[in-house]
Amino acid sequence: MHSIERGIANIDVRQVAANEARRRLETDIARLEGTIESEGGKGLAERAAVATEEALAAEQALVRITEEAQTLKLLRDTLEEVQAETSRTYVGPVTARAKRHIERLLPGSELVFADDLGLSAISRGGSREECISLSRGTQEQLAVLTRLAIADLLREEGRPVSLILDDPLVYADDTRLDLMTEILTEAAQHMQVILLTCRERAFRHMGGTRLVL
Repeated sequence: MHSIERGIANIDVRQVAANEARRRLETDIARLEGTIESEGGKGLAERAAVATEEALAAEQALVRITEEAQTLKLLRDTLEEVQAETSRTYVGPVTARAKRHIERLLPGSELVFADDLGLSAISRGGSREECISLSRGTQEQLAVLTRLAIADLLREEGRPVSLILDDPLVYADDTRLDLMTEILTEAAQHMQVILLTCRERAFRHMGGTRLVL
């Protein structure tokens, strides 16, 4: 989306330049034609003809630039509509499913998602805290719970799903680690949970099939 916006901005600049070039050439043509009419002169007529050709080329370039801008703007609007529809379809259900888990981690809190399903903040006691201001451990744990909520949604829709976590919960203290592993163990009863880690001791109390590579 950002690249499309940059493209539109660049085209807008090109449109302004093309319009200015066309107006300048049209002014030159009018001036030259007026001079030819009042004074005559072959050289001036040739200059007017060249300016006319350049004005025509500028007009054609403006048409192409305008069509390109319209295409990009249509693409942007379409993507925004799809994003809005995705938000309506998934953000609410994901938020509801994430609430099941976050109540155990941060009682009385709710997750706030952006339109792209990215976690943006948490709401606690009527106040909003941006995710960037939270500790790295809490951010990491919320990210795991968000992925779990999305996996829950897909599973409930009948889609095959595996939750794959690559060395998670690095910053969790003992209490949070125990709680998070408990949540993951419960999730493993309903879906495949694959945990990749080099910290075997941290997850030694979790059940499941262990593979050592």
